[in-house]
Amino acid sequence: MSTRWSRTNLVLALVLAVLLALYLWPPATPGDGDLLTALAPEAIASVRVERSRRLVLALRRDGDAWAVHHPRPGPANPRRVAQLLAVARAPVAFRYPLAGAASRYGLDPPKAVLQLDDQRLAFGDRDPTQAGRYVQVGDQVGVVDDLFFNLLTLPPSHFAAD
Repeated sequence: MSTRWSRTNLVLALVLAVLLALYLWPPATPGDGDLLTALAPEAIASVRVERSRRLVLALRRDGDAWAVHHPRPGPANPRRVAQLLAVARAPVAFRYPLAGAASRYGLDPPKAVLQLDDQRLAFGDRDPTQAGRYVQVGDQVGVVDDLFFNLLTLPPSHFAAD
């Protein structure tokens, strides 16, 4: 009879150890209602997109209108620029501390960089569990919908006025 109780106690101890490990080892904090940046899209005055460490697109607000400054100067499509500005308020599923692990998230070097005024957003690899994309903001990495990265892969002509 005592071996039966010993096995039961051993199983209960293992279950307790696993639950305790899960409680004490959360790798990320859920970002309920958390946004990628505190920037307000209507306050942003300049946008830069880099891919492969090269400037691909530069936009500037001229009064109430947006203008393309690189690669070909001209007026910008305000609706399409608004889509790009929406990245600043992208909902974040999780946040991780970067802690020197840039290559772990595909951020060394990043796949693309979005510069909104002085705020640098570096986009890395896809997150395999969330089907999102890793984005470095300061010393943290957030997971956002991959749609925001796809905006950065559009050709510069997409943002020019028709």
